[in-house]
Amino acid sequence: MIVDRQDGPSRAEVRRWRPRYKVLSGLPPMVPAIDIFFLILFFFMLSSSFVQVSGIKVDLPMAETTVSADIEKFIVTIAWSGSGPKLFFNDHPVSREMLKERLARVSVVSKSAMIVIRPDRRVPFEPVAEIMALAEKAKLASFIAVMPPRTGPETVFNQEK
Repeated sequence: MIVDRQDGPSRAEVRRWRPRYKVLSGLPPMVPAIDIFFLILFFFMLSSSFVQVSGIKVDLPMAETTVSADIEKFIVTIAWSGSGPKLFFNDHPVSREMLKERLARVSVVSKSAMIVIRPDRRVPFEPVAEIMALAEKAKLASFIAVMPPRTGPETVFNQEK
């Protein structure tokens, strides 16, 4: 029997291609989804701030700084009120005498021997200087917390040429 090649391939010449893929049923694998979840959680934790400085709202003065310190939480806040400055040590109101006692305790307990002073921008420098002197007597280093300056363009009025 002669097979005419124009009519198409013969049965002997036809090959069947079987796919290598198998149809899966059931739930998709959860390991890649869990991996992605933990990666997102990890990046979120790295980008967020874990330490809240203080709960007392003050308007910090602005200054250009480049150094930030990794310190223990010993924070003296000077808030402004109508009757004058109010003192807080780690968000608890204190008097000057109580502050002296707390600073003496900090000098014994603290590994870094430093405090952060957070003055409101309306507070005159005299109370800040007094607290710095108290910290020096207690053999503690003191740092003043400030806000970085705004980096946006400033509006200039009445510019003369």
